Amino acid sequence: MQDSKFQNQIDLQSSIFKLREKASESLKKLLHHTTYGTNGACYRHLDTLERIEELDNPLHLSLNRNDKVLGNCTFCRRNGDWYIRFFTFETSFRSSGKINKHEKKSKLKAELTNFFNSALENGVNEEKVNSFYAYIEPKNVRSIQMSENFGFQKCATVITQTYSRIKPKKTNRFVEIKNWDEIKSSIESNFGNYSYYFDAYTQQGPFYGLKNDKGDLIAFCKYNEATWEIVRLPGKSGAFLTKIIPYIPFLNKIINPTKHTFIAPEAVWVKDNNPSLVDELFSGLLHKKNKTLILWWTDKKDTLFKSTVKKINWGLLHKLVGQTEVNVMRKANHKLDENLVHYVSCKDMI
Repeated sequence: MQDSKFQNQIDLQSSIFKLREKASESLKKLLHHTTYGTNGACYRHLDTLERIEELDNPLHLSLNRNDKVLGNCTFCRRNGDWYIRFFTFETSFRSSGKINKHEKKSKLKAELTNFFNSALENGVNEEKVNSFYAYIEPKNVRSIQMSENFGFQKCATVITQTYSRIKPKKTNRFVEIKNWDEIKSSIESNFGNYSYYFDAYTQQGPFYGLKNDKGDLIAFCKYNEATWEIVRLPGKSGAFLTKIIPYIPFLNKIINPTKHTFIAPEAVWVKDNNPSLVDELFSGLLHKKNKTLILWWTDKKDTLFKSTVKKINWGLLHKLVGQTEVNVMRKANHKLDENLVHYVSCKDMI
């Protein structure tokens, strides 16, 4: 059943689409078994059920048949800017069923187009909607084309930068930051003007950093952790590498395709954009958590990234797969300043 608070807010054109704030068991099952990616990296999130419970202000637009969710688009509502967190459809819906393939695409496109346009024009449940945004890999041509058909446009490019160490070095300057107030002003001054920055996730921590001999904080980042099943690594040799990784010395210490846990930092700051501090912070973080891999998602225009990207040894995995770009796709009722740097909340990526 559709949540009553949304009745008369969005005029859904088909009865098979429902709006809910709480994820049903059928939806959880669909999301748990979803594999992401097409022509590039291909992976499945193994902690999706936990992520669903952590969503901030979610709204699920689901396609249903006989109480079963066949497709879904989940939004995180953030002060008028809605992030598309999950967008997936069951294989059976894409390939077979009572509705023929052409009708499926028509119904899906019509319903989502209506929803996006109506929300931007009229709001939802008395909440103003300024924009929708999503992350889509350029190699995922089908998703890029679909988003463009809905009126989305690219507004930024996010880089996926790997940092791997088989034996990460310990640093005595490594500290856990337990007080949000200790870094709040630094976070806001460094990232507060980034597009789509919000602190609902960020201030939850935990944070780790480096302090010098005087006790001054010289680097910090927010800590996130995720576990994926890696079906295919990015790059030309990605599929082949994924199959043979268990048999490759050193590389099999970094990647476990069937169940790999890694660190995803965000709000990364170091004094004077010093690359050696980034290296020390990331290595110290891996050593502290007994991990071997970091995936750092950041806007390619980010000052820290631009200042350090060519001055750090990113490790073995970087040499094999390089960097992966992700498009930030946006549909809005106003133009976004193209000079703004996009803030990546890593919970949105994992």
